[in-house]
Amino acid sequence: MIERQQPANDARHGLHWWRWLRDARYVPAVCAMLLVLAALPMAAAYSRHNDEPRGPTNTAIVEPLRIFHESGQRLSLDQARALYAEGGFQENDRLAGNYGFRPEGMWFHLRLRNPGVDDPKWLLVVEYPLIDFLDAFIIAADGHVNEFRSGDRVPFEQRAVDMREPNFALDLPPGETLEVFLRAESQSSMQVPLVVEPAAEYLANRIPGNQALGMYYGVLAALGLYNLILYLSVRDRLFLWYVVYIVGFGVLVAVLNGLAFQYLWPNAPDFGNRFLIVGIPLALMAMLQFSRRFLETHRHALRLHRLINWMMLALLAESVAALFLSYRTCVLVETASVFVVTPTVLFTAIRVLPRYRPARYFLLAWSALLISLIIYSAVSFGYLPKHPLTEYSVQLGSALEMVLLSFALAYRFNLLKAENERIQSEAREQLESRVRARTHELDATLKRLEDVNQRLEDFSRRDGLTNVYNRRHLDQLMRDAVDHARNGNHPLALLLLDVDHFKQINDRHGHLAGDDCLRAVARSCRELVSGSDGSVARYGGEEFVILLPSAGRDVAARLAEDVRTRIERLAVTIDGNTIPLTISIGLHCATPDNLPEHAEQLIAAADEALYKAKQAGRNRVQLCAASATGS
Repeated sequence: MIERQQPANDARHGLHWWRWLRDARYVPAVCAMLLVLAALPMAAAYSRHNDEPRGPTNTAIVEPLRIFHESGQRLSLDQARALYAEGGFQENDRLAGNYGFRPEGMWFHLRLRNPGVDDPKWLLVVEYPLIDFLDAFIIAADGHVNEFRSGDRVPFEQRAVDMREPNFALDLPPGETLEVFLRAESQSSMQVPLVVEPAAEYLANRIPGNQALGMYYGVLAALGLYNLILYLSVRDRLFLWYVVYIVGFGVLVAVLNGLAFQYLWPNAPDFGNRFLIVGIPLALMAMLQFSRRFLETHRHALRLHRLINWMMLALLAESVAALFLSYRTCVLVETASVFVVTPTVLFTAIRVLPRYRPARYFLLAWSALLISLIIYSAVSFGYLPKHPLTEYSVQLGSALEMVLLSFALAYRFNLLKAENERIQSEAREQLESRVRARTHELDATLKRLEDVNQRLEDFSRRDGLTNVYNRRHLDQLMRDAVDHARNGNHPLALLLLDVDHFKQINDRHGHLAGDDCLRAVARSCRELVSGSDGSVARYGGEEFVILLPSAGRDVAARLAEDVRTRIERLAVTIDGNTIPLTISIGLHCATPDNLPEHAEQLIAAADEALYKAKQAGRNRVQLCAASATGS
């Protein structure tokens, strides 16, 4: 119900929170926060895998999965069907379809039946992106055979659905059955974890895993960008090598999980396979280069420094040889290289530890990566089952490693600062010129970091509790909106919202419950305003403002009623108690003919309307008289 009232005739607070980043001691806190954010979607993916039946336990598979290993001769479909009819296929004896390294092809037989799902569109997915070739023969009840091909050696466009795992579309109406023969062949690890699900359900279930990967690459991007800025500021090449290591490792992981094939070279599958075996030695080289620079092996472990140099030359030779040798040979050699390089770096860190304190963080970081690589390799060779934690072991381990390495870099940076200060105080006469140069360098570094701080100052525009705009930014938005309306001859609308009986909510349920209610109201407002040029801000306490540039009275009134209705239907549950919410809204609509001279007058008019709404019983939208008479 829209009511009318008579017309009536308000702070800045900026948080320069980024300034503390000038001190490298706080870098680990940022990194730890990024790691926690990355772990949350992975935990969700883990929960889904634990709570829902997958693979051979799926209700669409009405017979046990049966497999057959080719021994030299490639079978045709007719030969495979005849062999199956004779009982030549055996029931699956490996967890999650992990069969280690096998040069020969493998056949899989499934009999599928739709148990009553209305959606006839199903997917058969092999949840391992690096399988080379997959030939699916789908046999309908009338005997008709449809043949499809997928895998990471087949152009990406041949996949039924654009996603990183090979997949095939199944037409499986309710009650219908299909027989599927699937042939797999791969030069890498033979992992064939099969999943059969309705297409819509499977794509929905993928969201947590995709979020996990997105968060993981977000962590890498944030760490890489931050350390690149540090390199540009302090010109310490160690930061640059760290960035190179992050980028190289990130691209390598993107190849391993299929994202590189999907987005970088979808029409060049052979290039993708070759890129992987060429890139692994190069990534290991970047790893060794960063490690020896960080650990200062030329000072603390000269023999190991020379050994690492020889290992880098060997890795370079591996990378060149990978251009000509077979994929399988390169994978086996490079897997062995991983098990040589990582313990070598670990041993080097242990040797350096007594005389170089930053090595303690480096040692922890390397241990995390080494454990994750051992787990991933054990999965590749079939010694461990494919599982969310083992599947994402490299991502989890490398993310933890990157964060711990940032601890180490920050710790090392502070040690250098302390050492410079000690040299300045204890040997001023002897090293005066050197100290002046170093001091000048540090001052220049702080100035450059201060410039970076100012660029990031706009992060302070958000309200910390509700994540909508804060009062300071609202003032600027209103001034801009009034100028825009005046210059462009546009209408302008402003909604002032107040949560009804909010003090009673705080008194009865506590301030934490009140905070949850404010967040719920803010979230609802954002959802309703999204897609338009409107803005939502927290005005103060339990009051919010929705600013609608270029919105006329009818549009603003409909939105105000939508907001009121949404909040009225909203119920916040705290410790089993449901808290009903309502809001009162004061609405002021200004036409080009009656725009206020000052932006604060928008708030004043809407506030008067809000007061009338409260007096009239709350839970309503009140339109001021000036708005009611305007066009």
